[in-house]
Amino acid sequence: MTKPKSAGTDMREEIFPFAGQVVYVKRKRIKNMYLRVQKPDGRIEVTAPLRMKREAVTDFLAKHWQWVGKKQQSMREKLTSQNLTRQYQTGDKVPLWGQYYDLVVRDSASRQASVFCKETRIILTVPSYATVEQRREIVNGLYRRQLEQAIPKLLPRCEAIVGKKAAECRIRNMKTRWGTCNIVKARVWLNLQLAKYKPEALEYVMLHELTHLWVANHGPAFKARMDKYCPDWRRIRQELNKRADFA
Repeated sequence: MTKPKSAGTDMREEIFPFAGQVVYVKRKRIKNMYLRVQKPDGRIEVTAPLRMKREAVTDFLAKHWQWVGKKQQSMREKLTSQNLTRQYQTGDKVPLWGQYYDLVVRDSASRQASVFCKETRIILTVPSYATVEQRREIVNGLYRRQLEQAIPKLLPRCEAIVGKKAAECRIRNMKTRWGTCNIVKARVWLNLQLAKYKPEALEYVMLHELTHLWVANHGPAFKARMDKYCPDWRRIRQELNKRADFA
């Protein structure tokens, strides 16, 4: 699939399948070709000269496909390591809005479980037989409540900045993306895990997804709007992806 060339620019974007994956190609007025595997989800991006044939791009991919696989595997292993490292036991450090809290786990006399934040601690009360996965889900409940409180306050401000309104803004626990936008239904989804990071990360992702209601792709027109709506978005994105923790 080829996306139309942006007005007033010398860039074109394409999306096509290769070896069972999706490749994103940006064509620019350049001489050389570049290949990147982007954090946090291993997205494959190629930057190629405007007039280069598709066959040359696929040959380039085939030549470097082993490297792509190693990079993606490294990213998957990082996510797995994060899952194994945090056991949700007393003494663990749990992130919330960019700060780390000491986790205190207490036994519940019943089957009921609860979690709340108190000063510098997060108190998790669970039955003694609760698994790591069950404890993680309960902590995710804390993140969900935090976002449910933050989003209604932040969304109107972001909509005013962008000049577009979301028909819905929902929360989803995603493993590789910070947010998504259904541009047809004007529905925005935000990653549950954003509650781990500084509030500016949530604002950046919200602005990013709302901007897709103006521009569907990530081309120059999109970036120009983001520069206007969130001048520091590149730094925030870099820090967010560097610290990506989907566990």
